Amino acid sequence: MAAKRIMLLIAITVLLIASTTVPALALLQNGNPAPNFQLTDLAGNIHTLSDYRGKVVVIEFFGYACGYCISDAKTSLVPLYNTYYKNDTKVQFLGVEVSGVSNAYIQQFVQETGVPWPVGSGGSSVGPAYQVTETPTLYVIDPAGNVALTMLYPTNVQTLKSTIDALEGSSTPAPAPAVCAQGPNSLDVFVKGTDGALWWKHWDGTAWSASTSLGGVLTSSPAATSPGTGQVNVFVRGTDGALYEKTTANGGTSWSSWYRIGGQLLAGTGPAACNWGSAWTGWFVTGTDNNLYHMSVVNGKQSGWENLGGYLTSSPAAASPGSGRVNVFVRGSDGAVYQRYWPNAGSWSNWTSLGGQIPAGTGPAASSWGSGRLDLLVQGMNGALYHKSYSGSTWSSWENLGGYLTASPAAATAPGSKIIDVFVRGRDNGLWQKTYNNGGWGTWQSFAM
Repeated sequence: MAAKRIMLLIAITVLLIASTTVPALALLQNGNPAPNFQLTDLAGNIHTLSDYRGKVVVIEFFGYACGYCISDAKTSLVPLYNTYYKNDTKVQFLGVEVSGVSNAYIQQFVQETGVPWPVGSGGSSVGPAYQVTETPTLYVIDPAGNVALTMLYPTNVQTLKSTIDALEGSSTPAPAPAVCAQGPNSLDVFVKGTDGALWWKHWDGTAWSASTSLGGVLTSSPAATSPGTGQVNVFVRGTDGALYEKTTANGGTSWSSWYRIGGQLLAGTGPAACNWGSAWTGWFVTGTDNNLYHMSVVNGKQSGWENLGGYLTSSPAAASPGSGRVNVFVRGSDGAVYQRYWPNAGSWSNWTSLGGQIPAGTGPAASSWGSGRLDLLVQGMNGALYHKSYSGSTWSSWENLGGYLTASPAAATAPGSKIIDVFVRGRDNGLWQKTYNNGGWGTWQSFAM
């Protein structure tokens, strides 16, 4: 009997040593992109992680019959949610059952725990993508779609709440840049600064200027266009939701005061602007009814607002592939890119889908370097930059240009050139530039603003 006891103690010791030297699991590291997934909840609604870009997402991976999962949900997660985040539109909780059971079993878990957030089966794919090997496992995803916190049972409610609150304070995604070209050797880049003001930087063909504040208080990404050499028009959403404009006619030596154009832009969206010949400047916005609205100045005369319909889920983008022509691009309610153009037999065309899928909270960018030519740039669901071009008769397929974007791209083409300059905001929150020249794309270059 003593010998058996000694052998048992040795076996237990070996197991204890093994458990302290071999990690139970290796979860995704903080800062890594969180894999996108599709989840169908108990009501039949479809959720994807990318739907919640711009929000803090808390994902609970659980097993329907896991006692620890039931206890943790009832005593920690549900009380935390009901107390602090039930009506918080910047935070989204999701539940993923990892064993792939039927909804009937998942419903039992929901009834026993009182979980109020969307819950569904992740089958055999979502758990492995997140390297989940035991339940419950908790992930917190930041507004840019990156892993911010991983946690195993039991949930440390204080750490979870402080993480969510810290991320929520920065849950408005960094605004996208704007760029325009006055001439073949000129670029103007604009961003909303951390102080809320408009900041500007100019390339004169040889060197970049210092960053200059143009003032104002922006509540959107800016848009910029150049009707001619030395001329730049910048458009932003102001604190009252209206559209504002600032201009220069001497290359930026001096700028006008802010001019209130009016209208009401949907919160979270910014304007688009382009020139349609030397005497025409037009701008497009997403209205509070999610319709597309258009206004223009032709030969110095400003039009009224024109409702172009549709149902937009992003800021618009616009480009002119030739005098008297303009194409407008938006993200639709299904996440695909749509366009409408003028003229189509003397009027606006119907909305047509260009396909693709872009994350919620992002919109397209567009430019044109020749008659009939259009170049469309978007952020893909994997965070990379994608490109699609129109030759004048047909659209190309989507091309992956790499990188990792955390905001909508911006693009500009210098008049008379076949060069496209694309600016994006990267994972480091800094600006990055990629240029198309001589029929090919260059490498990503960091851009200091």
